[in-house]
Amino acid sequence: MNDETRLAIDDVETPVNPYSLLAAVNASARSANVAWLIFLGLMAYLLVATLSVTHRDLLLGSDVTLPLLQVQIGLIRFFVLVPILLVLFHIALLGKLALLASKTREFDAALRLLESTDQRSHPLRLELDNFFLVQVIAGPERSRVLSAFLNGLSWLTLVFFPVALLLYVQVAFLPFHDAFVTIVHRLAVLADVVLLLLMGVFLARPEMTYFGAFWRTAVHNPGSLVFGVALLVAALFVSAFATVPGEAHHNGRLSFLIGHDGALFGLFPRNLNVTDAGLSGGKIIAVGARSINLRGRDLRFARLDRSDLHGADLAGANLDGASFAGADLRQVWLQCDDRTDLRPSENRQAVPCASARGASFAKARFAGARMSGLDLRGARLEGAQLEGVNLANAQMTGVDFSRADLRRADLSGGAALQGANFEQANLQGADLSGASLQMADLSGAALQGASLSFANLEGAVLRDAALEGAGLQGAKLFGADLRGARLHFADMSKALVWRTLPPASDSALSADMASMAVSPPSDEDMARMKSAVEGLEAGPAKVRLAGLMAPLNDAGPNGTWSGSPEALAWNSLARVSEAGMADGYRARLTEQLARLICRARFGDGAVAAGIVRRAGAPGFKGDAAALYDRVKGADCPASATIPPQILRDLVTAADAARGPQ
Repeated sequence: MNDETRLAIDDVETPVNPYSLLAAVNASARSANVAWLIFLGLMAYLLVATLSVTHRDLLLGSDVTLPLLQVQIGLIRFFVLVPILLVLFHIALLGKLALLASKTREFDAALRLLESTDQRSHPLRLELDNFFLVQVIAGPERSRVLSAFLNGLSWLTLVFFPVALLLYVQVAFLPFHDAFVTIVHRLAVLADVVLLLLMGVFLARPEMTYFGAFWRTAVHNPGSLVFGVALLVAALFVSAFATVPGEAHHNGRLSFLIGHDGALFGLFPRNLNVTDAGLSGGKIIAVGARSINLRGRDLRFARLDRSDLHGADLAGANLDGASFAGADLRQVWLQCDDRTDLRPSENRQAVPCASARGASFAKARFAGARMSGLDLRGARLEGAQLEGVNLANAQMTGVDFSRADLRRADLSGGAALQGANFEQANLQGADLSGASLQMADLSGAALQGASLSFANLEGAVLRDAALEGAGLQGAKLFGADLRGARLHFADMSKALVWRTLPPASDSALSADMASMAVSPPSDEDMARMKSAVEGLEAGPAKVRLAGLMAPLNDAGPNGTWSGSPEALAWNSLARVSEAGMADGYRARLTEQLARLICRARFGDGAVAAGIVRRAGAPGFKGDAAALYDRVKGADCPASATIPPQILRDLVTAADAARGPQ
C-alpha cells in the first residue's frame, strides 16, 4: 500500500463498506454516462448546424435551419445562443462528474483497505459500471494502452472537444464582423476555461478544498496539469486574437497569426468570401427597389468578385479593402442616407455614408448605381462601367479610374479627386464642374463635351486628352500639363493659367480663350491650395501638390516664366481666339458642336448630354435653338439615343434663346 493511499485512509474516520457503496457508484455512473452521451450528441448537433452556415449565409444574414428539427433561427441569435448553451451543459456535466468522481474515490479507498498489494485486484472492481471515468479511478489493473485510451477519452470529450467547438463557433462567425457577438464568444471561451480549471482538479483529486486538490495534482500529476493549463491558455490566446478587423488589440505585432489571404493561422477566414454568386436571385429590379438588404453592414476585406449584387442596398456599409472585381453592381444603393447633408465634411466618420476605401471594383458594372457621398479614397475602378453614375460629393482621392467608362457620370459638387488616375478613361459628357482634380492624371482621356467649369486642375495632367466641345470656364489650370490636348471649340473663358504647359497651336481651333487669364495665382488661390493640401491624407498626392505650390508662390520663377515660350504660346492662343470670335463665331460654334453631337461614333448621346448642359448654361456663345433643330434632324444618329431629360433641357435653352414669340 503506497503513501498516497494511507493518507487517504487516515483522512477517513470511519471506513466505508465498499459493498454498500458499489450500487451507489454504479447508479451515479449510469446517470453520468447518459449525461455524457447527451453532451456528445449536443456537441455533434451544434457542430453540424454551425458547419451548415456558409459565407453566403453570413453575407445575407440568412436564418439557420436546425438539422432534423427543420426549425429556423435568426443568424445572430443562433451564434449568441450556441456558446451559451454549450457552456451551461458543460457546467452541468462537469458538476455531475465531479460528484461521481468523489464517490468513486471513496469506493477505491475502501477497496484498497482490502487489498494486500498496490495492484488493484479486488474482484469487486470487476462489478463497476463501464463508464470511463469510473474505470479510470477505481477500475481493475489494466494495460498501459487501455489506460491511455480511457484517459485520452476523458481529455478529448471533457476538455478538448468543448473548447475546440467554442473556438470554431467564434471563428466561423468572424467573417460577419460583429464585434459584440465576438465578445460574447470570447466570454464563453473564458467561462469554459475557468470552469475546467476550477472543476478539473476535482476529477483528479479527492481533496475537499480547491487549492489542496490543485497542489496534490501538481505534485502527483505534473505532466497532466502542465498539459491542461497549456491547452487552456492556448485556447484563450486563440480566442483573444481571433479578431474582427479594426479591434483595438489587432495590430502588426500579431501579423504572424494572419495568412496572406487574411485567414487566421492560414486556415480560418476572417473575412467573407462569396465569389461568382448570384445574390440578387436573378430578379428584374425596378428602379428604386432593393434586391437584398446589406445596409450598414461591415464588409471590410470581403471578396465578392464576379458576384451578382444587382439592386443591393449598401447604404452606410463599410466596404474598405473589399474586392468586387467584375461584380454586377447595377442599381446598387451606395449613397448616403437621404437626410444626410452631402456637402464635404471635415469629420467623415460622423456622416452616415458608405465607405469603400482601398476597395477593388475593377471591371465592375455600376449602371444606375447611387454613389453620391461615397468614400472611395484609394479604391481601384480600372475598367469599371460607371456610365451615368452619380458620384457628386464623393471622396475619391487617389482613385484609379484608368480605362473606366464614366460617360455622363456626375462628379460635380466639389468631388475630391486629388491624384486620381483617369488615364484612357471615357468621360464624354461627364460633369466634373467644381471638382477638386489637383494632380489628377487625365492623359489620353476622352472628355468630349465634358464639363470642367471651375474645376481645380492645379498640376493635373491632361496630356493628349480629347477635350473637343468641353467646358473649362473658370477652371484653375496652374501648373497643369495640356501638351497634345485637343481643345477644338472648347470653352476656356475666364480659365486661370500659369506655369501651364500649352497644347499645340492647331489643337485649339475656335476654342474660346478670349477672357482667359494668364497670370500668377492670387493670394486667395494660394490659400485655397494650401487648405487643399492640409485636408489631404499623407500620400503621394499630398506630396506632389505641396511640391507644386513652391514654384507657384516663388516670385523668381514666376517672373522668369512670364517670358517663357509656354507663356508666350498661351498669350498667342488668347489673341487668336479673340480675333476668331469677331466674325461669325456664333454660327461656327453651333455648327461644330452639332457635328460633334451627331457624329456616328458619339451616337450613344453621352457627348450630346455634355454639350446640351453647356448650351443651357449662362454665357453660351452659340445658338441653342439652331443646335436643337440640328440635333432633332433625321441625319443625327444621336437623336434616337439622347435621354429625354437632356432633350428637355435643350428645349428649355432653345426657348430661352428664341425669346418670347
